[in-house]
Amino acid sequence: MKVIVSFSGGKDSQASLIWACKKFGAENIEAVFCDTGWEHELTYKHVLEVVEKLNVKHVTVRSKKYKNFVDMAVKKKRFPSTKARFCTEELKTKPMVDYILDHKEHLFIVQGIRNDESDTRKSALESCTYFRFYFEPYLSNSLIVQKFEHREKLSLVQKVKLAKAKMRLEAGKEDYKFHTYRKKEVIEWRKEFCDDIYRPVLKNTAQEVIDYILQNGQKPNPLYYMGFSRVGCFPCIMCRHQEIKNISGSFPEHIEKLKKAEVEVGRSFFPPKYIPDFYCSGEDKGKKFPLVADVVKYVQGDLNQTELFKEPESDGRCMSVYAICE
Repeated sequence: MKVIVSFSGGKDSQASLIWACKKFGAENIEAVFCDTGWEHELTYKHVLEVVEKLNVKHVTVRSKKYKNFVDMAVKKKRFPSTKARFCTEELKTKPMVDYILDHKEHLFIVQGIRNDESDTRKSALESCTYFRFYFEPYLSNSLIVQKFEHREKLSLVQKVKLAKAKMRLEAGKEDYKFHTYRKKEVIEWRKEFCDDIYRPVLKNTAQEVIDYILQNGQKPNPLYYMGFSRVGCFPCIMCRHQEIKNISGSFPEHIEKLKKAEVEVGRSFFPPKYIPDFYCSGEDKGKKFPLVADVVKYVQGDLNQTELFKEPESDGRCMSVYAICE
């Protein structure tokens, strides 16, 4: 049985990789990095340094359909958004599924995710299977009601989801959702091979993860030391104002890269209402939208002004049911 560790270069996947090496032996480990072509150069360097220090086999997988993040956006004629986060699916999930299906042997897959990261990950299991949601629904109206009904506080988006789910249930509709990418092949593969998953840091806090890395003689991704809370796509479409401010201050070349991508795609990287309309120079059919230069100018302005403006609702991170972003 081969042991595969999804290694993004983030702290959780790094701690999980260290755990796997101690548990199974470095010679039996394969660290798999899904390259979006949109990572920070320090992350690429960190990934190579960690796998070299641990002496594990390193494999990089990429999309078979798109060259990188920008190529995907150009071909789709838009950037991903909070309501259409296809970037993770196209550049990480599908390439990983392709890679797993290329194997003709049992696999044990290690993932670095934690329950306290988001609502989605609170329901993650410590042990399950990689292709779990091809055979059982990852979402249904009953699951939505179960998730939100007894919460004291809900965002507007969550309230709308809950109301819609209740309405559909009253009509006798569950609206089950399953994963479907290469489903026939997945079903056939599962008839012969195992795809067990274990998440060793699921119940740990972020600080415990960092401590574990340090206790084992390593350091986490250097971006964490520079004030960044995420080290995946750089920047992520879910990035918040402070992250853009940090990028513009520490890595202005990435702002120029982002401006170039906006021109190439012909669309704004940031969604409408990301900053107040007054600061937006983009306009389409009477509706204002921000360009990269507008956002940078805004976040570099008066901090109090930025804090007074409520950012669009989101969970603040790029989510994947397969949890391979970080």
